[in-house]
Amino acid sequence: MRLILTMIAFFILAQLLGVFTGITILLDMNTNPYVQDLVVTTDADEPLNALFFIVYILVGAAFMILMIRLIKKFEIFFVLMEFVLVSTASSIVFYAFIRLFLGMEISTFAAIVMGLAFSLLKVIKPSFKNAAAIFATAGVGVIFGISLGLVPLIIFLVFLSIYDFLAVFKTKHMVEMANFVVKKNLAFTVTATVPTAKPGEKKRIDLGTGDMIAPIMLEVSAMTFNPVATVFVFVGAVVSFSIFLALVWQKKMVLPALPPIVIGMLVFLLAGFVLGFY
Repeated sequence: MRLILTMIAFFILAQLLGVFTGITILLDMNTNPYVQDLVVTTDADEPLNALFFIVYILVGAAFMILMIRLIKKFEIFFVLMEFVLVSTASSIVFYAFIRLFLGMEISTFAAIVMGLAFSLLKVIKPSFKNAAAIFATAGVGVIFGISLGLVPLIIFLVFLSIYDFLAVFKTKHMVEMANFVVKKNLAFTVTATVPTAKPGEKKRIDLGTGDMIAPIMLEVSAMTFNPVATVFVFVGAVVSFSIFLALVWQKKMVLPALPPIVIGMLVFLLAGFVLGFY
């Protein structure tokens, strides 16, 4: 039970950081060039953007598998990739906090410096992996959330869920990537552990950052539609993830987390609409 509760706490923390960061980024969207550069689409409401991101995910996954199989002995490559991703994504979260007290320019500069320092800290101190993964997850989720409107994002998440299912049960390359990331202790998963009766042994659960990024995307995107919708998406994500985690722990098997999380979010999002909250 402690493992499950710890993982749920990590999941909720990532969502809260993402929502908080998303609010700040959306408020500064029209005035800060640094924030404007985070948007990677020209029309957030264009449904074809969902296809663009799906292709992006597929290409990224193929690249990762290729690198793992060809140069997995050259660990420095993956360390550098982690450093770039964590420093860039976490700087967005740091910006949101600093922006509470300082102006846009100084907040931007300070956030970049803090992102670099934070990512370096993870390299020096691998025990900061969970913190790095959670902060990076929040930042990446915000980028996707502000770049896609609600409808394109829902389309994207549906296709992403199908891909996640196939990648775990059919091609199995998602399992291969997860095993490599866990072995190298990279900040692309969050890990909850508890000691066992045997000295030196621990039980653990790992969750890929992609499974935490997806809800943040929808929560941030929903803000531009109706802030109340964000609350429904958040609750749906937490409820569905908690049920999924309990089942996985009971069955002792590897299952893709994204499909049930997406289903839960969409059910709650629709429920809020039917009940007249937005």
